[in-house]
Amino acid sequence: MRLARKSDVRRFCQIDGWWCTADAPGSRVAKHVVWVKTLPDGMVLRVAISKGRGEYTRLLFAQILKHELRVNGRDFWRAVDKGVAPARPEQAGTRRPEGAALPLALVARLLRAGYAESDLHGLTREQAESLPTNTESPRQPPA
Repeated sequence: MRLARKSDVRRFCQIDGWWCTADAPGSRVAKHVVWVKTLPDGMVLRVAISKGRGEYTRLLFAQILKHELRVNGRDFWRAVDKGVAPARPEQAGTRRPEGAALPLALVARLLRAGYAESDLHGLTREQAESLPTNTESPRQPPA
């Protein structure tokens, strides 16, 4: 496998639409540049790239591809060499729903009261808070 330089990983992040969150040029403290990308399913990827020059070892580069960038070597090099961002297929049913999320404590309380997760999808916070939590006779959520 072809080994990557730190500049290759930076170029990949730029091509793939990552956002640089921490960079301190000229600073003695910051030794890394941190890049972040949020995938369509809501997963947040983060990679810290050393400000040094040079190549990654074979093992470290494989770990970065697999765990931080979440791409294979072919897609990585295609982005770096040809400027083509990798296709990141969206898994069915994993896209985060639109709108504000319900607080976890509220969801947990409603689940304990007998509501199913599917009953809570699409509810606003006000609608969810108005649902009875009496475990003897849970009502159906508003349509």
